[in-house]
Amino acid sequence: MTVAALSRPDAEDLKVLDVKPDRELESCNHLLGEHAALERFYDDNGYLLLRGVLDPGSVAEARDAMLAVAARLGLTSPGDPEGKWTGGSFDGGMEESDIYAGIAARLIEHPANLAVMEKVLGEPACAVPIVQYRTYPPNGPITTVHQDGFYSPGIQDYKPVWISLTPCTRAMGGLALAVGQNKRGYFHNVAKPAPYPIPRDAIPDEAWATTDYLPGDVLIVHPYTPHCGMPNHSDRLRISFDSRVQSATNPSAIAATVRAVTPNSITVDAGQRGEITLTVDENTFIRVRHPGRREPFAEFADTTKPGMRLVVVRDGDHAVMLRKASEG
Repeated sequence: MTVAALSRPDAEDLKVLDVKPDRELESCNHLLGEHAALERFYDDNGYLLLRGVLDPGSVAEARDAMLAVAARLGLTSPGDPEGKWTGGSFDGGMEESDIYAGIAARLIEHPANLAVMEKVLGEPACAVPIVQYRTYPPNGPITTVHQDGFYSPGIQDYKPVWISLTPCTRAMGGLALAVGQNKRGYFHNVAKPAPYPIPRDAIPDEAWATTDYLPGDVLIVHPYTPHCGMPNHSDRLRISFDSRVQSATNPSAIAATVRAVTPNSITVDAGQRGEITLTVDENTFIRVRHPGRREPFAEFADTTKPGMRLVVVRDGDHAVMLRKASEG
């Protein structure tokens, strides 16, 4: 069955604790030199797992930078490369905090790592200006079961990328994926409020898979693939981030600064692309204040202010999505 989204007001919600990932994700390293075969695996299974493909020095630099933040937050000891948890409290909600700015961009834009992403895309790659950083202690925050593409309409041909910067065993709560479920459309239940939880019976139990991740591994998740972060039952922090990569020649999403707003339009400074004016309407997916929550079109002109940094996705002269930027 192909569905655009589900509308089931009485459905039981799928919780992360319902997910039992008994299957093992497969390495795709042997396909890196054959882009057509890589794409077939991605389309059939909804993911690519590439083992140890990132430059080790760039991974260590990103790890140390994120652990330094964790140490300032009192979650680990300064200089501990393993990120052992000190017992410090963590309320979450910092996934797009400026305290991490630049860490993901430096890693992805390392020449050796961009070369890997070029093999994945089949053309020169660049990062989409959206990053979520995860410094998750034992029994800390977990993401809901979700599909990235549902929350990012209009971004075509991008690939979500998840990277663990420290060893991430099953006990530490790595990503679990519903293999092959990317071909069935969106499962999010629009009959319920945000985050539009997926119904419990929408995904077969046997579809779920995970693995033990190592630094330098890259997990690329299809925008339609249901996935979630599993609970951390270890004594260490889960240090990871997720971003997206896209065509460098024809990027679907651009970072821009708001210059002017009317009730039905926005003008942005898109850097080398100059100023762009786009129409905005009820169909525009607006989340300029909070990256995880859609905002009413009626409030657009009052809440979107000059100087804001946004991710802008457009179709011709129409704004498909306006999202608070987190530029790495």
